[in-house]
Amino acid sequence: MSADRAYDVIATATPTATDVASPAAPLPRGGASVAPGQIFAARYRVVDFIAAGGMGEVYLVDDLLLDERVALKLLRPELSGKPDAIARFAQEIRLARRVTHGNVCRVFDVGADGDRIFFTMAYVAGETLAARLRRLGPLDVDQARPIVDQLLAGIAAAHAADVVHADLKPSNVLIAGDPGVVMITDFGLALPCCAELGCSCAMPHLLGTPAYMAPEQVTGGAALERTDVFALGVILFELVTGTLPWTGDTPAAIAWARLERDAPWPSQVRPGVDPAWCAAIRACLCRDPAARLPSVAAVRAALGLN
Repeated sequence: MSADRAYDVIATATPTATDVASPAAPLPRGGASVAPGQIFAARYRVVDFIAAGGMGEVYLVDDLLLDERVALKLLRPELSGKPDAIARFAQEIRLARRVTHGNVCRVFDVGADGDRIFFTMAYVAGETLAARLRRLGPLDVDQARPIVDQLLAGIAAAHAADVVHADLKPSNVLIAGDPGVVMITDFGLALPCCAELGCSCAMPHLLGTPAYMAPEQVTGGAALERTDVFALGVILFELVTGTLPWTGDTPAAIAWARLERDAPWPSQVRPGVDPAWCAAIRACLCRDPAARLPSVAAVRAALGLN
């Protein structure tokens, strides 16, 4: 499989909930707009609010048809209201369902409740890698190795199915249980450009999260396997140093910084980082995709994880 071809892009941030009001329902808490007990599409009963993010809100729900608990992500109204949005998102769910692996959180279905679109996925109890980094700070290579090993396995499975995540970041990586099973989340929605969704705004939407985007994403190029390799490099840099390779005053400044200067060596930020890992991370972070490590297998080899 060539790393130089465009892959199907499956990329999501965390989605928004609808105000399906029940007068007797308790008030929502902490950023949620939906209260426990409310029901979506006559099938999913809200148990609890999980999180809110750039695309909306995430809830723990009971699937009343199958009698099991799943996570439900409800999209912002402005995304749900785009022309042909549900057909587009349904297609992206079909792409996401290609990826079946023990380190990838399974996507189930897409649906609508009134004029709002949601999708469901497996519920995984655990903390995100972002939360773990906030709690523990940077990791030594020995601590990072089992996490990275599983992360690479999940992304390799996606690439084997011709799917690029295109929004890899620590908040999309869950660590569940002990010793810690890594689950990559948000394989579920590609964010189409404004033209495809019928927008009339002057600027296209950037696909991805600025701190983790590859240069080709910033400039509107195709998403390739090497696009995920770049994001893996940013995650690895953050794992071993506790900081990002590029910073800025605004998300746009962070995104554009990678077009203007190379990433520092991890050992410049945190002395003592294993030299082999430093070299591998820098090779992931090459601004030119052609100079970057070409595949997850190459990243694994460079890190000495084979």
